[in-house]
Amino acid sequence: MCDNYKDLFSTSSVYNIEKKIKKKMNGFFLMMKAAYTAFDYIKLNTKGEVIILCGKGNNGGDGYGLGALLTMAGREVKIYKVEDPIKTEAKAALKLCQKLGVKIKKWSKSLKDSDIYVDALLGAGIKQSPREPYKSIIRYLIRKKNKGKKIIALDVPSGIDGTTGVAYNPSVIASKTITFLAMKKGLLTGDAVDYTGDLIFKNIGVNQKKVEPDAILLKKSDCDFKIFQPSFHKGTRGNVLVFGGMKGMEGAGILSGISALRAGAGKVFWVTDTNKLNFPPELITVNPELKDTLKFLKMSNVCILGPGLTSGFEELIVNIWNFKIPLVLDAGGLRWLAKSNFRQRSDHLIGTPHPGEAKDLVGQRELDRFETIRKIKKMYGGDWILKGPGTLIHESNQLWINNFKMPELGTAGSGDILAGLIAGIWSSGSKTPARSGVWFHTNLAKKALKKRKTTYFSASDLIN
Repeated sequence: MCDNYKDLFSTSSVYNIEKKIKKKMNGFFLMMKAAYTAFDYIKLNTKGEVIILCGKGNNGGDGYGLGALLTMAGREVKIYKVEDPIKTEAKAALKLCQKLGVKIKKWSKSLKDSDIYVDALLGAGIKQSPREPYKSIIRYLIRKKNKGKKIIALDVPSGIDGTTGVAYNPSVIASKTITFLAMKKGLLTGDAVDYTGDLIFKNIGVNQKKVEPDAILLKKSDCDFKIFQPSFHKGTRGNVLVFGGMKGMEGAGILSGISALRAGAGKVFWVTDTNKLNFPPELITVNPELKDTLKFLKMSNVCILGPGLTSGFEELIVNIWNFKIPLVLDAGGLRWLAKSNFRQRSDHLIGTPHPGEAKDLVGQRELDRFETIRKIKKMYGGDWILKGPGTLIHESNQLWINNFKMPELGTAGSGDILAGLIAGIWSSGSKTPARSGVWFHTNLAKKALKKRKTTYFSASDLIN
């Protein structure tokens, strides 16, 4: 049932799409097309009574349209009207329900028990916590969901910002979300992934090409992986230097180094101060002295700075930062940058922060994910990856979203592997190392998930 999508839009962009459509198509007809999408899903996939909760905007209008279609199909329907509709199309949909004899009740602080509840309360443009009575209704729906009832959200779960993915308190936790017209970028990242349930998209026959997308869905076709010729050898595939994995944190350096090799690097130099470990035989170890580090930097195509990096190496870090080499900055390297006075780097940089590191870099904790990555890009230049469910990638002056959420990746070492994959792909000549590294990381995670023998797995399972 789900249509394919590639372009992702903010709420304001969706409104622009609607305006352009309404110049050629009646607004009520467009609303009924959206309602029919929900009707088609409910008709084919559910049984029993349907209770629809309608707000005052066009999201409520979609709910009234759905109620009319279900009634005409012979389904038992009851609508709770929270407020009178204020939009012309929604008023028309309500009148249609009334003419068909749909049961419509005013919300009165209680919900009759039902098989299915439809959330048509609040749209994608919300910018603050829901007010009463919506707050109480949403909490009712959350309790119903916790009791095993199906909650179907129209367009977005109420309380979710369709632009940013922020979930205001409270927000509906849907079993399914059926979104229409254009895919809202906020539904694929951040808080939203815990609230949408299964996400279904229908473009309802509308072409969005006249409005520029705000982000792009990451697919393999967007990536660039170097094809090795039969004559290639370790000297032609590119070298990576890993600065990190110091005493007590050796695993981070090892994971990054091995991942770089698995992603295409010919050789990996590992700068570490540890000497009491059985090193992986593939890694060439280097003492963390300035002379030795600079020597091997000159032999490298990409440097990874930060995985398992402890304090006490500031002079070396500054020299690496100023060295003319593509740099993947992670973990300890990001912590150093956040505390330093350095800003935009002259040579190419890819940073890979998790949300906490990202907020430290910008010095603000209240920004949403999209504002955070935009601000980091503006402050430091380079390309950036903001990790987490629905990873954001700012590369080639374009924002990409990786539609992937996997809590098993929230484990020590997973980010070290991502840094290594990016560096390995980059060293072998990729023109899109940031998004190619994210896609590769996701692909390895999917394969590891299929092969796992226990409930969870460790980061090394991604590359073993």
